Amino acid sequence: MDITIVGGGVCGLALAHELAPDHRVTVLESSPGPRGGGYMIDFFGPGFLAAERMGVIEELRRRGHVFDGVRYGLPDGSTSGTIDAAPLVKAAGGRYFSILRPEVELGLLAQLPESVDLRYGVRVVGVREDETRDAEAHDTGTCEPGTGDAGTREDGTEGTATPDAAPGRPAVITAEGEVLESDLVVACDGVRSPLREHVAPGHGRILPMGYRAASYLFDDAQLAHELGQRMLMTDTIQRVGWLYAADAEQVGVMFTERVDPHDTERPSADPERLRRRFTGLHPQLDRALEHAPDTFYDDLVAQSYAPRWSRGRIVLAGDAAHAPSLLAGQGASLAIAGAEALARSLRATGPHVEAGLAEYERRWRPTADAVRRSGRLSASAFIPATTLQLRLQQVARRAIGLPGVSRLLSRQFIAA
Repeated sequence: MDITIVGGGVCGLALAHELAPDHRVTVLESSPGPRGGGYMIDFFGPGFLAAERMGVIEELRRRGHVFDGVRYGLPDGSTSGTIDAAPLVKAAGGRYFSILRPEVELGLLAQLPESVDLRYGVRVVGVREDETRDAEAHDTGTCEPGTGDAGTREDGTEGTATPDAAPGRPAVITAEGEVLESDLVVACDGVRSPLREHVAPGHGRILPMGYRAASYLFDDAQLAHELGQRMLMTDTIQRVGWLYAADAEQVGVMFTERVDPHDTERPSADPERLRRRFTGLHPQLDRALEHAPDTFYDDLVAQSYAPRWSRGRIVLAGDAAHAPSLLAGQGASLAIAGAEALARSLRATGPHVEAGLAEYERRWRPTADAVRRSGRLSASAFIPATTLQLRLQQVARRAIGLPGVSRLLSRQFIAA
């Protein structure tokens, strides 16, 4: 059948890889090409096993790196403690490494079947199922996001007129007004997916967690050499910085801070604001701030939730369905494993597409929900709110060095 995947990130590319042998797959990605920049992630868990079965793990591992651990730094430049990564790698049975998120996409691209029609620079603004539902929406005076006749939505914004699609097949509508029909539409377009509201009305908005994160890469061979094989994390409250050598020449940095948990609007990247907010956390972070570019990743740390993942032949996947948040640490892993789960369910149910979508949700939702809950519970551990919380974390880090404690905590982290 014809399948349209909205989003050419980790989830969309992994799903295209799995569906291509049996279907005609088109991937629509809004960015003009593979995305650069990004931040370092830990790759382990269900996505690692799925990548093994998919035959792409060696390509990803080749692009990844295993750090020695983390060094905690104070504003005066001194070190307050370290944590070794060896127990974590051992607890994962060697199925653990760090990798820049854009490198995950590039690794999947390198293995993507030639039959996949990957189109960059195509932004999807709406989706339609059939003329009957469109007529019902028009009669009640409401429109699906980006679809139907021009009118006013519940949020007060105006809808736009779009061409009619043939009945019985879902279709996506692009920003240029093109209507692309297929037998199945999969939204892999991230935590801010515009299609989630269509599948699960009332759940289109993100669920902010009260944090904001910014990240970028820059060239500094001297700083990369100084950092070596350990990541730096500042021992600070309210605001925290990470610094690491991406390779012998490049350095990656991430800044996170606590913000109003009610904010939902995407922030704008501002290098001057970044320097005002984060100067003074650590001397090496101050040097990194001197390299802040005009544009970089800057967004709220947020989750997504949908009580249902499919509606007719339109289905959510990856962060569009179950974003655990950047601080949960398993977004890419869940995206790959969830893509494999969806492809397997569709393969098992054959022509009964809706049954396959239901089976996918039944089998995969418990895992995705568990990681999402874990992400909400553990987020505060990355950014202490008070000096007391920071002191307790410092004591806990010292306890990790005790016999057996490191191994136990590592197993719990991998299990989460």
